[in-house]
Amino acid sequence: MTENFLKNYRTLGVQPGVSWKQLRQAYKKMVNAWHPDRFQQDVRQKRLAEEKTKEITQSYKELANYYMKFGVLPLPVEQETSPVTGESTVPAGPTKDPAAEAGIPEPAAAASAGESRPWISRQRARIIASLALIGSVYYLWQYTPWEPGNHALVEAGPVIQAPTAAPEQEDVTPPAKHFTTGSSLGEVYAIQGVPTRTENNVWHYGNSKIYFAAGKVIGWEESMDSPLRVSLVPGQTADDNRYFGKGSTKAEVLAAQGAPDRDAGNVWEYGASQIYFEGDRVREWQEAPLYPLRVRP
Repeated sequence: MTENFLKNYRTLGVQPGVSWKQLRQAYKKMVNAWHPDRFQQDVRQKRLAEEKTKEITQSYKELANYYMKFGVLPLPVEQETSPVTGESTVPAGPTKDPAAEAGIPEPAAAASAGESRPWISRQRARIIASLALIGSVYYLWQYTPWEPGNHALVEAGPVIQAPTAAPEQEDVTPPAKHFTTGSSLGEVYAIQGVPTRTENNVWHYGNSKIYFAAGKVIGWEESMDSPLRVSLVPGQTADDNRYFGKGSTKAEVLAAQGAPDRDAGNVWEYGASQIYFEGDRVREWQEAPLYPLRVRP
């Protein structure tokens, strides 16, 4: 694993080997903790939080891209060692006969040591058995499936994970299909993806914008060439029995009229029709004939 991936893990406050679900949870926690709105009273701290948020987002993006490409998160490369001696378990090469290395024929070597050929046979048998054991361990290590996050493979070059079961769908599928007013930073990221850029309390997605306050969505501007995955208040749908009028809340307008084509804070636009708010309440509206509003009769 490259030093850059290690830095990404450190930035998100987790250790290599975490699951994809744990990584997402850590990212959401870090983004909420470092959101610039939490440091409104300290300009220096707010500027630091903005840089930290960018660094956190970039680190998560690099790890997420790796996960989407390989199906696993990058893991550290470790060399297997003996638990007793601490020495490498990888064989250094074929074991040579000491007598042969010294240039002494086998019979002469046995005679000089006062030993017979059976001792040499037993020595060779032990060597062959050791090599067979090492070969068996290597085979199991190379071809037995490993659980992601628990083991690492020793290799030169990019980390390649041994064949594993497909990632759980619940870890890859976003928890919701759309976001709306009041959604958190983490929810917007999981649904809409990585923003093109961030600027103070505004996330840009192409020509579309999403506005935040205290880490929650308060409005958006949607461009036709950069659609947003925005919807009504969760659990509510517009029907013929829902209307709004003066004094209605934004949530009531959403339930009756649906998501606006453009949200400018105190002004919501539905085509050429406009609804004006004072705080969270409807103050008045202007209705265009071709864009009717569901105003209470």
